[in-house]
Amino acid sequence: MAAAATIKATIRFQTSPSFGPNLILGDAGSPLGTGVLSDAASTPVDVTSMLNSVVVRRGRDRILDRHDAGSATVVLSDLTGVLDPDNGTYSGEVLPMRQLQITAEYSSVVYTLFSGFIEEWDYTYAVGETAAFVTVTALDAFRLLNLSNVSTVAGASTGDLTGTRIGEILDEISWPASSRDFSAGQTTCQADTGATRDALTACQTVTDTEFGAFFTKSNGSLKFMDRDAIITAHAQTPTEYVDSGSGIKYEQVSFDIDDVVLANDVTVQRTGGSAQNVSDSTSIASFFQRNVSRSGLIMETDADALDQARTILAARKDPSLRIGGITIDAYDNVSDRVTAALTTEMFDPIKVTRTQPGGGTVTRTLSVQGIEHAITPSEWKTRFSTSERILGGFIVGTSKVGVDSLSY
Repeated sequence: MAAAATIKATIRFQTSPSFGPNLILGDAGSPLGTGVLSDAASTPVDVTSMLNSVVVRRGRDRILDRHDAGSATVVLSDLTGVLDPDNGTYSGEVLPMRQLQITAEYSSVVYTLFSGFIEEWDYTYAVGETAAFVTVTALDAFRLLNLSNVSTVAGASTGDLTGTRIGEILDEISWPASSRDFSAGQTTCQADTGATRDALTACQTVTDTEFGAFFTKSNGSLKFMDRDAIITAHAQTPTEYVDSGSGIKYEQVSFDIDDVVLANDVTVQRTGGSAQNVSDSTSIASFFQRNVSRSGLIMETDADALDQARTILAARKDPSLRIGGITIDAYDNVSDRVTAALTTEMFDPIKVTRTQPGGGTVTRTLSVQGIEHAITPSEWKTRFSTSERILGGFIVGTSKVGVDSLSY
């Protein structure tokens, strides 16, 4: 039996990515039409017939971490030497920084699982065998930002909202405006220092200042969410996952009570400002001092830094039952599971219920922080890394509350 969704992998062998005027902002597998950064001479080559396995990872495991670069690892069986780097069809073109895209088609709809750029081709040849197993590793757009330096950021001045500042940084490297999905921002920034740093670090510093999120979407475009956008996402009706009864059936859930995310002494400091420290003596007396420190931020006022420290403390001073993630089986044609695997995005709210030995239940409403697909010809498992929500607030014009903890 084949998987319900049809996987497709393509590689653009002929050109490397660029941000100049030769961009084509269009790709059939990209919902926004901006998943590929390459010139018109680059034709995608379908390598689906060679696929042995696909693993895609995006997001983060913990809510206070920065988002990692998304990655894809694809194992190809080369039976005819097509990918032989010296003698094959694409000799001279099997190189790093070629674009890799993974899509899945289900019910006549094409979903992009990953769009990024190859970092490594690894060849394995077994003695006596003519076939090669080629492991292709790729990273998403964060890799390009990491390789692009900025110094003086044109237009960056005191009072810029965080969304505006990230846009100005990306303008410096000519990142296409049509490949951005940005919130405006709720925090104002200091003037840019003009220091030389890579564009990814520059954008992440602004994101930390906002206490927002910055990541690459599955189609290759960049997304920035400010605090309001995160709170609004939290307030949406959660998708329900269950081990029995009504809801989407998950295959596995992991949860524990530990001190991994415990924080009872929090310091936040902006550049040029005083360190803003808050602590909880009751938590320290029970669990010893657990420090979290965030520095080098660029908000304009110490008051904003203090608000951020208070928010972290309120949400993390007490340990609680933590559901680290759930796994669903997306192989069989069970519509709700397959659709969930293909459409769930970062910060989507989910409600997870587990029936315990003895008949009790554990239920938590969580925020998706990471997504992983592990696919072979006979299996498709999708795991959502989850976290308790940390930001909270009322949604204007509704009766919904984003989360239980302190509003920033």
